[in-house]
Amino acid sequence: MTEWGVVGVIAALAGLAVTFSGPALKLNAAITRLAVLVEELTDRLAALEGANARQHGELSGRVDELRGQAQAHETRITVLEMGGKKGADV
Repeated sequence: MTEWGVVGVIAALAGLAVTFSGPALKLNAAITRLAVLVEELTDRLAALEGANARQHGELSGRVDELRGQAQAHETRITVLEMGGKKGADV
């Protein structure tokens, strides 16, 4: 192989390396950005799940409180109805 043949092969290999390194660097940058975004989304999701659990706990407590109040009202209504019937029968 002549000197110019070797130079041609080296030039072709350099061109091939440049051709593949450009997109590879862009791909690497895109993967890095995606990794950062996924990590940020994971953190936000964890925060939302925590807030959701707290709100469910608060709502559950409020539902239990209202259930107790409804039962107390039901008892009072039953007593009043029974008292009204006894008074009418006498």
